[in-house]
Amino acid sequence: MGAYSLAFLLLLTGISFQFFRRSKLLTEPPALPSRAKVATWWCTPIDALGLLLMSGVFISFGLAAAAAEGKKTEALTPSLLLGNVMTFAILVGTVIAMVRWRVKPSIWLGLRWAQWPHFFWIGPAAVIIMWVVLGILNATGYIAWMERLVGSSSMQDAVALMRNSKDSLSVGLMAFSAAVVAPFAEEIIFRGYLYPVAKSFGGITAGILFSALLFAACHGNVPLMLPLFLLGILLALVYEWTGSIWAAISIHFFFNSATVAIQLAMRAGLIPDLPPP
Repeated sequence: MGAYSLAFLLLLTGISFQFFRRSKLLTEPPALPSRAKVATWWCTPIDALGLLLMSGVFISFGLAAAAAEGKKTEALTPSLLLGNVMTFAILVGTVIAMVRWRVKPSIWLGLRWAQWPHFFWIGPAAVIIMWVVLGILNATGYIAWMERLVGSSSMQDAVALMRNSKDSLSVGLMAFSAAVVAPFAEEIIFRGYLYPVAKSFGGITAGILFSALLFAACHGNVPLMLPLFLLGILLALVYEWTGSIWAAISIHFFFNSATVAIQLAMRAGLIPDLPPP
C-alpha cells in the first residue's frame, strides 16, 4: 500500500503546486513545454472520478497479485486467463466510453501518427535500455537484495507459467495476453487516460510519476518495482515526446514480446535455461 499512497501523494503535491500557480493573475495563457504533445484540454472535473475508479481497479489487481505470491502457476487456468483478457477489454471499453463523447480516439490517442515507421525502432531501442537497467540492477545485487528483504521472488507469474506449466493452452493464452493484450490495454488506460488526467490536475511531472508508480505497483512484484517504475516513466516520456500512443505501445509490445520469446525458446530447449532478471 505504500507505493499506492506515495503515488497519490505525488499527485496531490502536483495539484497543490498547480493551484498555487493558477491562483496568480495571468496576462496570457501559459505555454506548454516545447516537447509536450499530450493534450489535456478534453479533461474535465468528472475525470477525477474516472482516475479514482481506474486507480482503484488496478490497486485491487496489485493487492491480489501480491496476496497470490507463492501459489502454483497451475492455478492460472485457461478460463482464468480468458477472464483476464475479457476484464482488460471491459476496462478499455469503459475508458473509451468515458472519453469518446468529448474527443475522437484518433485525436485523443494520436492514432494518426505521421511518423509511424518510428514504431519499429523505438520499441527495440527501449528494450535494450531496459535490459541494460536490469543488468545493472542484477550486477549490483539490488534485485537479490529486494528478494531477501520482502521474501518473494522477482519471477513474474507470466514468466513462471510459460517456463513451468504443462498446459500448452495456458501457455499460449498467457503469451498472447502478455505480448498483445497487455501492451494495448495497459497503454490506453495508463498512458492514454490516467497520465493526461493526472497531468491536467497536477502538472506534467506529477502526471508522469503518478502513472509510472501506479503502473509499477499494480503488477504486485515488489522486487521488480524499481525497473517497472523506470519503464513507466520511459513510456510516459515517449508518449509525451511523440504525442502518439503507438510509441508507448511499441515499447510495451517489444519488451513483453522479447520476454515471451525468450521463455518459449527456453521451454522448447532452443536456448539454455537462464535465471529470471
